[in-house]
Amino acid sequence: MSDARAAVYAKELERCISATIRLAESIDADKRYVQTRLGKAHPAWLLGHLASSLDNNVGLWALNGDRHLPKGWGRPFAPDFAGGNPITENADEYPAWGDLLAVYKKIGAKCVEGVRALTTEELDGELRGNVPDQYKSIFGNTEETLSTMIRHDSHHRGQMAMLAGKGGPGA
Repeated sequence: MSDARAAVYAKELERCISATIRLAESIDADKRYVQTRLGKAHPAWLLGHLASSLDNNVGLWALNGDRHLPKGWGRPFAPDFAGGNPITENADEYPAWGDLLAVYKKIGAKCVEGVRALTTEELDGELRGNVPDQYKSIFGNTEETLSTMIRHDSHHRGQMAMLAGKGGPGA
């Protein structure tokens, strides 16, 4: 039987993903690949990074599920400390915006479904997927990882909003 806390995490993750989708759908095409400085994230990178992170940290590590991120999408959206490619404004180096959004939606739905089904033992337990040693202390157990990933999505959604002129003073 699933854990009541898992239902709360699933609902919060679902709300978080829905808010990110609403924001992403509102970002003008001319702002999707604009960087504030060379090498800094832009909305397209952030959306791909969120899809990749959900797939990896929730889908694979917390849920021990299958990978849903398309082949070849890992490095373009990984941060530099994790061996990611340099971030550029060149849209040709990234999947199309519509594809990014569709993959984020698909991965988000799979993660919410999986989180909703977690048992107390799974929620309290160690991450079940193949987590590299250097990340084990960062993410903790399954519940701590879910909490971190909800904050992670919210943090990067805020960055996307600011970069796209959708939030903050004068927006």
